[in-house]
Formats: sequence, C-alpha cells, structure tokens
Amino acid sequence: MLTEMTFLLMAATGGTEQLKLNGGYVLVWRSHALEDGINPQVERAFIMVHGTNRNAEDYFRWAMSAAMVADRVSQTAVVAPHFKARTNRGPGDEVGKGEWFWTNEGWKAGEAALNGKVFSYDVMDRILECFNDQSRFPNLKEIVVAGHSAGGQYVQRYAAVNRMEPKMRVPVRYVVANPSSYVYLNELRLRQGAACSEKGECTGAFTKYWDAGNCTTYNDYRYGLEKLNGYAVGTPPEQIREQFAKRKVTYLVGELDTRTDDPNLDRSCPAVAQGSNRRERGTTFWNYMKSQFSAAHNFALAPGCGHSAVCVFAGPAGVQAVFGATR
Repeated sequence: MLTEMTFLLMAATGGTEQLKLNGGYVLVWRSHALEDGINPQVERAFIMVHGTNRNAEDYFRWAMSAAMVADRVSQTAVVAPHFKARTNRGPGDEVGKGEWFWTNEGWKAGEAALNGKVFSYDVMDRILECFNDQSRFPNLKEIVVAGHSAGGQYVQRYAAVNRMEPKMRVPVRYVVANPSSYVYLNELRLRQGAACSEKGECTGAFTKYWDAGNCTTYNDYRYGLEKLNGYAVGTPPEQIREQFAKRKVTYLVGELDTRTDDPNLDRSCPAVAQGSNRRERGTTFWNYMKSQFSAAHNFALAPGCGHSAVCVFAGPAGVQAVFGATR
C-alpha cells in the first residue's frame, strides 16, 4: 500500500515551475523542467488535471504513484498544472504578480482568466507545445492528458475543442475520469427511463431531451455545443464533432461513484439530463459516442473506487488507461 511518506518522497523528485504564457505565468508541478533542459530518458508525458479543490500538488503525487505502480517513473514526465481561482465562497487562491487566475467554474471549460484574455485551455496548449520540442524531449513517444472530477470535465472538453493536437509530433491520448458532466455533440440525450450498460448496450434510444421545454439550457456549452464561449469559440461545431469522435479517449468510471448527495456533484438541469450520478453519466456518454458517432473510444470501470482520484489512477484500471500495462 502507498503511504503518505511514499507520496512525499515521490513529490520530492519534482517541484514547481512558473510556466510562461502570454506575458504572465501558470504554476505547474512537474517531475522534469518544461522550458529548459534535455530529457532523453522521457518516453511518455503524463499531464494530470486537478479537481474542483485545485490541489495540484496532491494530484502530482497521485500521478507519480500511478507511474510507480506501472514501474514507469524513470521514463515518464509528470505534470500537474495549478488553475488558481477566485470563488464565491471566500477570497480564493493566493496568486503572485503576473499569475493567471480564473473563476472556479471558468477554468473547467476553457474560459478566459479574470485578469486577462488567457483561456484555461491555452495552458494545456502551452504544455503540449513544450513537449513538442524535440530538442528537449527527443525520445518522447506519446502524451497522456488526464483529469479526475472537475479535471475530467476540463480534459473531456479540451479533447473535443482543442486545435493543438494536429500540430503534435507524437500521439495524444485523453483519460477522462469521473466528471460531473460532459459536452455532448448534438441535442440528443438518452430517452427517459432508459439505461446504458458497461457492455455497450442501452435499453432505449438517444432522442431530443424529453424535458427540453423546462430545461432550455440543456444543450448550451459546457453541456452541449450551443452558445460556445471562451477557447471553444475558435473551433466550429462541425469540426468539434468530427475531431472528437476520432480522438483517442478513455473514460474511467468509479464502480462506486454513484452518490447523488455529493455537494460537488453538478445537479443543475443540464447535468441531470445526462444522468443521476457520475457512473451513470459516464457510462451513458460512452454509449452515446459509440452509437451516434461510431467513436472508437475506450471505457473502463475502476473496481472498488468511489470518487477518488488516487484509487482510480493508481489502481489497475487507471494504470492500464495511462500506461497500457499493469504489474
């Protein structure tokens, strides 16, 4: 079992870096410097996006633990960006001079920083740009962009709308774990009373949302492609539909992530249109992408895991999704 001391020792192998972006910076935890140095040993980049609590250091540790379980620490560059935010419940995160920050909802969907026109998805573009430098990472073979909970929201939408992937010299994969909601590609939702299974079967069809008259925003961005905003505006809906279906995406769903009373679960009407809990929403969305867009996306259930990033990513399902192997 991985102890807190193990996490601390693993975190000590890296540190923080002020990643420069548009005249400011974003703080990132990383095991290897992004903007200088040569790292011939690195074969995989593992970028982990934190949840709504914005505890990037913890997510860095947990990503390092997954690399250790996979026995891939020496070949993996781990990065955990910190999307600092101001919230309605207090003063928010402490930010340095020139440091970009967002609202606690805006960073999850590629919206602009509160202190300048820098989109949160520009940060991921910049991280990918660093790894795209062959002089610093000459033996890089792939990049995995992963996120849990609110980080899963960030990654799923980024996978759908980003314009950076076609510029990359190595393949990019996305691992989306336990988000509260997904961006759907059209107005269809699962028929009322129907259910989808982890075997790729549904008991009903995807049709126009049955309660659309009472939930008029159910297909607005961040839940659909109507009224796009922020970074997403730069990618036309037709392009989003085409490119997302073709991208390499894995959905990780905690077997026990079924609570409906979790205070961090999105219970707005657009989210409820996607299902009652995170496991249901993830299972349904995977079936939706398969049936409506013939997407060859992957799906895995994380056995014994509730809404826990370390359980999901350091467990066999997460290790398999990120590293392609388990010990």
